[in-house]
Amino acid sequence: MSSTLDEIRKKPSTRIGFHYFPDTDHYSQSDLSTWLPILKTLNARWLVLDTDTLRAIPEQFITGLIADGILPILHLHMALPNSPTAGDMKTLFTAYARWGVKHLILFDRPNQRENWSPAGWTQPDLVERFVDRFLPLAVSVAQFGMMPIFPPPQPGGDYWDVAFIKQSLQSMIRRGYAKLIDQIGLSSYVFTYGHDLDFGSGGPERWPKSMPYGKSAESEDQKGFRNFEWLQSAAVSTCHNELPMFLLGAGIKEPGGNLSPEMHMGLNLNILEQLNSPTGADSIPTYVQSCNFFVLSTAANSPLAQHAWFRSEEDYLPIVDLLIPSSRSLPSTPPWNKDKFTSAENLNSPSAESHPIAHYLLLPLYEWGVADFHLEVIRPFLQKYHPTIGFSIEEASLARKITVLGGEQSFPEDRLTALRNAGCNVERICGDGMSIATQLAER
Repeated sequence: MSSTLDEIRKKPSTRIGFHYFPDTDHYSQSDLSTWLPILKTLNARWLVLDTDTLRAIPEQFITGLIADGILPILHLHMALPNSPTAGDMKTLFTAYARWGVKHLILFDRPNQRENWSPAGWTQPDLVERFVDRFLPLAVSVAQFGMMPIFPPPQPGGDYWDVAFIKQSLQSMIRRGYAKLIDQIGLSSYVFTYGHDLDFGSGGPERWPKSMPYGKSAESEDQKGFRNFEWLQSAAVSTCHNELPMFLLGAGIKEPGGNLSPEMHMGLNLNILEQLNSPTGADSIPTYVQSCNFFVLSTAANSPLAQHAWFRSEEDYLPIVDLLIPSSRSLPSTPPWNKDKFTSAENLNSPSAESHPIAHYLLLPLYEWGVADFHLEVIRPFLQKYHPTIGFSIEEASLARKITVLGGEQSFPEDRLTALRNAGCNVERICGDGMSIATQLAER
């Protein structure tokens, strides 16, 4: 992981993005001055901006982002079925195009009951009625030289998401808008729902027994990080070509679903590793234009504050420290207090700056791979303590507590002594499989 982390730092993916505040109250010049240096330090190239139809995001905010190489993705949240017409939106679209905006997401989760009026949801032909509203707006956006992005469906959803996408594209083709489809993008909410990142990988081609609103012991489905593969499969089967894809909500279990700071760090590092990997089963395909992590920051009283990389100007998640190489630092204005944010029980820990990881489980990595019995015996330990797992002494040095699995051949005692001298609490566990399992169970 150490070499991978160096790659992520030195050669970051051009697809890294963030969700900005989940409101429309942070678009002042002062906000731009605060957050633009931070976004650049984190190597962000994209930023999702929530907006509505009543007023435009200020010109100086958008042009300031673009001037520094950050591409805004405007997410227009509009009520259904009484959404604005293309004529209503012409002034806004004209302004956004003139300011350099290239990407607009129209609507949000149209397959979810809560985003429609009660009467609008219960009427027949839901997909057709949504396409009635989406198409004129998408045509207008395209005419202004911007990319209209089909809204992200709720994974699964009240109306099955994969079916909603496929039927919408079929409707657009049937109406004679095949050329417009060549100009649009798709978007996907890639919440993990507690699954591993590869859950559902391969889409319906690999998991043909997946079925709507039902679970099969023999099949995985699209309710996980690889949701985008299932939506893309629906597009390819309908349009016979891949569409640009924009990933939203990356790096969390789901909105409101809590992760410890350490688990959050591990999950987001794994996603960044996949973004950096050009090939392999775990790599993220090139049709994915951007992967937007949730969320840069929120208002202090927001119900989504637990997901914020920066909860305030003083408190931020450990992932931030890990991504910034020692030769760089966060902007000094406003002042960042690196002592404060690790986990609820360690907010005032004096070692938080030098040891942003609370607990690290260090495993030996052999030439042939990881020992299967190690993976088996650590499961109860992982369930109980939720440590960060890795194979690098260098990365382990970032932890306040280190549990080492393996003897001197794997991890020489002088290396562990150096960790202790650096302020780490180090405990070694070694022996055969049964002995290790017993020792871990006693912890």
